[in-house]
Amino acid sequence: MMDQITLTRATDADAQDVLDITKRAFDLYAREIRKRESVAALYETLSDVLSDIHNKNVFVAKIDGETVGSVRFELLSDGIAYLSRFSIDPEAQNLGIGGLLLEKVRIECLSMGVRAITLHTASKMRSTVAFYLKNGYYIHSISKDSD
Repeated sequence: MMDQITLTRATDADAQDVLDITKRAFDLYAREIRKRESVAALYETLSDVLSDIHNKNVFVAKIDGETVGSVRFELLSDGIAYLSRFSIDPEAQNLGIGGLLLEKVRIECLSMGVRAITLHTASKMRSTVAFYLKNGYYIHSISKDSD
């Protein structure tokens, strides 16, 4: 039973959990798209995560103190934010945690004057695309690029 869900800005103490959640979530993603070698998140290091915690906006979701999700975003030019490494532990998916994290990002971006949030995801991942659509995102364009 879930007692408490918290959404907080990540600190250095969260870095290993963020790395672990990211790898578990993106391993599932890589298996689905069958392009493991092109999924940069799988090759991320603890140092990379710490750098993001220091230089980007990184948030974690915890259930009863256990990290179950994370998301990162950075401010680009012209009031645009770029969302990346959105990760929910596969065992915690479909509990609504992802929607809560996206709402946290939206609120943070509004307070920063961001006018749009962008991201990339594989169009092969229909459930992921549907999730983003359900949460107010829309498809701006489709590209064959893997980056």
